[in-house]
Amino acid sequence: MKKTLLLVISFLILNCLYSQNNDNKCVINGGFEQWVNEDNDKIEPFHWHTIVSGSGAHAGSVKGQIVKSTIVRPGSKGKYSVLLRPKSILGIIANGNLTNGRINAGSTRAANHEKNYDYTQRDNSDFCTPINNIPDSIVAWVCFRAKDKDAKANFVAVIHGDCDFIYAGPEHSRPQEQICAMAGPRHIPTTSAAKSDDYVWKRVSIPFTLKDKDLAPKYILILFSTNYIAGEGSAKDELFVDDVELIYNK
Repeated sequence: MKKTLLLVISFLILNCLYSQNNDNKCVINGGFEQWVNEDNDKIEPFHWHTIVSGSGAHAGSVKGQIVKSTIVRPGSKGKYSVLLRPKSILGIIANGNLTNGRINAGSTRAANHEKNYDYTQRDNSDFCTPINNIPDSIVAWVCFRAKDKDAKANFVAVIHGDCDFIYAGPEHSRPQEQICAMAGPRHIPTTSAAKSDDYVWKRVSIPFTLKDKDLAPKYILILFSTNYIAGEGSAKDELFVDDVELIYNK
């Protein structure tokens, strides 16, 4: 079984690398069909990460925020989606967070942008996704079930230069001069009531806005969160994500 999974993962990587070399980029495991550490509490989709594989003083301190879900978007050819859930720890909400980069959890104060952030780690291929041109848009299917009907989840993608870029919200990301293009952040409204029997999916498409036409794109950092404000929301909220892809119109 493990050999089969390794072969599938190797094929995905080689296929994406081939696509990248031919200027047709893809999101590795964008359908969330391949998973790792399924037999323990460090389970994650392959090439996607939560706080359990993060860095910082509090990395791995919050578990159970991610589920390999069989609830998929309408018309999906896959069997699985990813479910993100917040956790309440002593009354403090730890947002469910998913990225193709890495999460740094350095502070118990959710809004500490200096110590809590998502980032590209170039020296580890599992925590970075190379890219060499800029797509027109990024698309994902989402189902956001929230306790508060006015709650909003978050979806953003940043294409940046050759650096370990840090995303901590639009104003606190760094270095700003290394942003080639940006999609979002898009605040995703509630599609269904929390814990209801309804699973209403929405296709979200965000165009990339060019920031620096002279800066060569090197990596793409993609992020999803159960709330667009750090530490906000309810532990009953649920964000399902499926079929993330890059769109090229030319």
